[in-house]
Amino acid sequence: MTVVDLDALTYAGSLENPTQLPDLDRHIFIRGDIRDSGLIENILREHTIDAVIHFAAESHVDRSILEPAPFIQTNVLGTAALLDVVRGYWMNSAAG
Repeated sequence: MTVVDLDALTYAGSLENPTQLPDLDRHIFIRGDIRDSGLIENILREHTIDAVIHFAAESHVDRSILEPAPFIQTNVLGTAALLDVVRGYWMNSAAG
């Protein structure tokens, strides 16, 4: 199994995080935004994804109070975009 990691590397992200993973050679990192439907479609097709685990979230409460828009963009709109693209991909794969 190969793990494809899509990460925007915002303030909480780091390229050092995946280096702790076992079997690092089975890990593919892609820098990108969860809201980018075209990118997600390409990733699904290119890597023949059969499962999606979504951990993308802006989660610093203090920051969300000072500036809520990025949290809404990632946590709400990003999740909606991911679900929409994955649903479409799954339905097309099941039909064809």
